[in-house]
Amino acid sequence: MTALPYGDPTQWDEIPEAWLTAFTHALQAHGHTIDDAHESAITIAAPGLDDGEEWSLVKPNFHGLWAHGIYIRGYCPDPEWIHADAADPQAVADVVHAILTGAPLKRTFLNGAMGVYPAPTTEA
Repeated sequence: MTALPYGDPTQWDEIPEAWLTAFTHALQAHGHTIDDAHESAITIAAPGLDDGEEWSLVKPNFHGLWAHGIYIRGYCPDPEWIHADAADPQAVADVVHAILTGAPLKRTFLNGAMGVYPAPTTEA
């Protein structure tokens, strides 16, 4: 895990304000907008959602994994884990961008739900 000034994500009681600020800047650099953020979740503007649906990122669990998915009235029936360095706002923003833009992702069953991470790129 990256040694960044935000502490250990597995120990967070809430998302640190400094982490949220850095994540917001990283996500905006990808062209995305945060609709709402509070101590345990970040709601991101996502295309193609129905009324009442929100695309949210939920603070890391005790394994240090961010959960994401489409939430309806605060409930996500099919969450997925983001397999990225939870302490690094840029790494998380990069994976969120890949998810929201339909970039190729690897999927694996991880801690009771599907986990996603960017597919390796091959360059000639």
